Amino acid sequence: MNMPPMDVLHIIPAYKPALQYGGPTVSVSRLAEAQARCKARVSVFTTTANGPEELDLPANQPTDLAGVRVWYFRRWTGDHSHFSPALLMELWKTTGQAKIVHLHSWWNWVAFGAVLICRWRRANLLVSPRGMLSPFTLKSRIRKLFQKTAGRWLLQGAVLHATSAQEALELQKLHPKNRCIVLPNCIELPAAEAQPAVVENPVFQLLFLSRIDPKKGLDILVEALSGFGTDWQLTIAGTGAEAYSGRIKNQITTLGLQENITWSGWVDGSEKWRLLAGADLLVLPSRNENFANVIVEALAVGTPVLVSDQVGLSDYVKKQNLGWVCTPLQSQTLRETLHQAVAATAHRKEIREQAPAIIRQDFYPQLLAKRYLELYPTVQCPV
Repeated sequence: MNMPPMDVLHIIPAYKPALQYGGPTVSVSRLAEAQARCKARVSVFTTTANGPEELDLPANQPTDLAGVRVWYFRRWTGDHSHFSPALLMELWKTTGQAKIVHLHSWWNWVAFGAVLICRWRRANLLVSPRGMLSPFTLKSRIRKLFQKTAGRWLLQGAVLHATSAQEALELQKLHPKNRCIVLPNCIELPAAEAQPAVVENPVFQLLFLSRIDPKKGLDILVEALSGFGTDWQLTIAGTGAEAYSGRIKNQITTLGLQENITWSGWVDGSEKWRLLAGADLLVLPSRNENFANVIVEALAVGTPVLVSDQVGLSDYVKKQNLGWVCTPLQSQTLRETLHQAVAATAHRKEIREQAPAIIRQDFYPQLLAKRYLELYPTVQCPV
């Protein structure tokens, strides 16, 4: 295929509409679209990944999505390895067309192959691991050994991108010789005039909105709510592996919390904004989180947040006084922090009134897109 020159080529194993992959898929699509609105020529190489299935979209040809030229390539594997020879072959042929190649993710053949090709073709490369090089992810001995050997060689000289100061520290510890820059995720914000109305809740409304995954700490939240002693309701919004969801449901039943907890499944669009605005407190007790898009989304509609100290945005929440940070992450400390948040009626009201303006100032998509575009010319090819 003949590709026109481009300013930015994003590479990611899964792209919308495969939103089941969570934050990276969402935030990368938002970034690409915001950059296109800044008049950059933006392309995306991705696969047809959609869980164990494949997206029913034209493969090996461009599809225009919100001003972004997206190429979907078929996978040979239906798992998280995302092996796609067609994507890597096209990258080999067209790498020189892009001023910058921005790779998102790690631990898959799309990422490994793309880095190798960019080294061979001397392309300017920015690597965003998206939390995949955190100590939590590197608990596996095999992964740790790989990163100390092949991974270190693959990333030698590459510029690394972290979405939070916490992730930057993790990357610098692992790859101290690499340049590392910090820029937050590009998040969709609701239009000010379209924000859902806030309602007075007769019972304190807690919201957990994320993938149902062991990393997210939902089991710790359920344990903390056992014997909580305050009138409360928890809405769990998200999807995940059936086996883990089943364990959480069994835990809820064992603790006798069925009447206090509602499962709403995956939510998006206006329903997501309605849920966020209607909650008294969003809780995300993750064991590790490089950023956490939902924190920005909640604060954008004025909903206070409670996060663990392992969430990348926990420093921001603390600095801006927009919620509570649980330290350390244990069921007892989480229960105590929940009590503090419930009791702080006046402070929650202040957050409700002030947070939307603060978020729009710090995370306005077009401004963030421009900051990324201004960064790219400073990125050089790996040596």
